[in-house]
Amino acid sequence: MKNTIKILFAFIAFASFSSCEKDDSLAYSTPVGSFKIVTPSNGDAIILSEMTPSNPALSISWTAMDYDVPSVVSYTVQIAKDGTDFAEPIDLGSSNNLSAVFQSADFNLKCLTVGAVPFVQTAINVRVRATSGTVNAQPVYSDSVTYLVTAFGCLNQYAVGQGLTESGWNWNTPRVLLCDNGVLSMTALFANGTNDTFRFFTENGVWDSGRNYLYYENDGYKIVSTLVNANDGDKNFRNVGPAGKYKLTIDSNNKTINVAPRTTTTDAFEPTSNWLVGAATPGGWSWAGNNETELGLVDVGVYEVAIKLTSNEAFRVFLGNNGGDSWDLGSKNYPWYTGQGYTIDSELVNANDGDSNFKYTGPTGVRLFKINTNTKVISID
Repeated sequence: MKNTIKILFAFIAFASFSSCEKDDSLAYSTPVGSFKIVTPSNGDAIILSEMTPSNPALSISWTAMDYDVPSVVSYTVQIAKDGTDFAEPIDLGSSNNLSAVFQSADFNLKCLTVGAVPFVQTAINVRVRATSGTVNAQPVYSDSVTYLVTAFGCLNQYAVGQGLTESGWNWNTPRVLLCDNGVLSMTALFANGTNDTFRFFTENGVWDSGRNYLYYENDGYKIVSTLVNANDGDKNFRNVGPAGKYKLTIDSNNKTINVAPRTTTTDAFEPTSNWLVGAATPGGWSWAGNNETELGLVDVGVYEVAIKLTSNEAFRVFLGNNGGDSWDLGSKNYPWYTGQGYTIDSELVNANDGDSNFKYTGPTGVRLFKINTNTKVISID
């Protein structure tokens, strides 16, 4: 019995000694000095293109980071929008080497995610994070450089709210706004009750990513008059036009938000809409692609669109769109409206160009163009 106790005490003593010896051997690494980015240089610029998704977009190299305990060092390249102080950085990728190359498609997506404006040069901050493989090693960050990125495309966004009949204030069935070269669009059923409000979100399921009416108003967007500030505490959107199915577009290139009814099963060509074509409009005298501007019937007898108009240029109102050159589907020029007794805004005159088109004489900019067939007034706000 005594021998057993002696053996037990010996075992405990050995175990305690071994444990202390193991703790003493743990390696705690401490950074020595700092490290920095070698390339690219601060202020370098790149224009990304969807035509070359595999091309190098960011080729970056940096000096080594030293720790007082030898270990493998892992480096992670991070980006953030300029001015955010890396509050919410996004990782591009990691490496145990002192350089990395990132392809255009993935780099473009991540630049958009941190807030790059499509087709506009945006300052993106780049830094490298170093971490040691030893116990309790704290990350160390390099200096940051500013990379001037012109991204393409945009990210899909989302809309929820009671004002969207098929959605409601939950993430079960959010409406998806599909992105195409800076233009977001969705087709949805809109309600028009006092409490029927909705909001846009940049991330699916993330309430904090919301963008309300004030967000767009403060950013200089022109918004079709049937979408108003609900003044509901959250400053959401509310539709005051007739309830129904509409195509909604958010154009970040021209900063406009528009709606147009959808009475057919296809989104392509709406028979109740009119169309604006001409040098004063963004698409010029062309029906190619989406060059024509849809002038939607936003209320009974009222056509309206937020549109960027070019000063001292002409345009015409067309009655139909068949998906191709639709010159022969009927149109209305300046004399037609004056002949019908319309009062026309003073910034619109007869172009006297042979076809007597409209000529816009105001300053180049985004305006609300409206034709009210009830009051016979054509206005620009």
